[in-house]
Amino acid sequence: MLSSKHKIKVLILENDRSRFEYMLEQFQYLIRDIEATELELASNNKDYHCVITVSKNSQFALVIEVLNLNGFVIQTNDKKVQEILDKINQKYIDELTEYISTVEFKKGVNKTHPGLEKLITDGNYSELIKISKDITYSPETIKTARSGISRAVTNCMIKTIENVSKFKITIDEGVKILLAVATDSDLKYLKQDELMMQAANVGFELCTKNNEAISNLIKISNQKNVDYLINLKAAAKFSEIALSDETKYKSQIKFATRELNVRWLMNLVEPFRDKLSDEENENIDKLIEYIKSFFS
Repeated sequence: MLSSKHKIKVLILENDRSRFEYMLEQFQYLIRDIEATELELASNNKDYHCVITVSKNSQFALVIEVLNLNGFVIQTNDKKVQEILDKINQKYIDELTEYISTVEFKKGVNKTHPGLEKLITDGNYSELIKISKDITYSPETIKTARSGISRAVTNCMIKTIENVSKFKITIDEGVKILLAVATDSDLKYLKQDELMMQAANVGFELCTKNNEAISNLIKISNQKNVDYLINLKAAAKFSEIALSDETKYKSQIKFATRELNVRWLMNLVEPFRDKLSDEENENIDKLIEYIKSFFS
């Protein structure tokens, strides 16, 4: 079942052009069928517009979330786009308000941190979490650190894509970093579930960049220390890629039939049907039936 095309219109301020082009370059490496128009000069003759088109809902949400959290304005009359933006922004406000209300500040302590913006830019969300928990910092520093965690997580994802695309690290190393984000207990405590799942989705997409890495999806499907949705989404992505060309991915399919616990997958998927897309449910069922056919 094919997904319809989703369009995202982005306003890029004059000084943000290079930053946008950098992010777009990483998206284009990660998402096979992404399309982007040439940057068009806005009516003020300073800023730019670009329209990004993707097919899959998971990719659609990922692109919107990364751009939005990094300060890019998404212009839309599309109800679906607006719903995603409203959800992201309201969740961000609610989480920050709730978090700050639980922090006890010590009187007379006013320590600051000069490098918060660099930590955000570098994707060092772990250090920001430490700072946000340290009540020896000033209230403003704690608030800034906490408010930068989401952006730092998205930057961690983008930098991981870049490092893989430029061969600074292997695909396996990149996937390991992203799964660490997807299973981070501190992020879980801070209710960053959507971003954690986005990190997993980025890892799944990286697994499709070469034939050998696709087998990582089966390994992820079998992992016992991750959210069950990650197990299921990894299986769905494997099915989507490998079963689209059984000849090309013959060895990967053979690995899946040997390693994937189909009975466990069958039992696991039922309680989560409504949390998976129709396409993911279809791909999981297809994979289960395909593997079962080898043993019937």
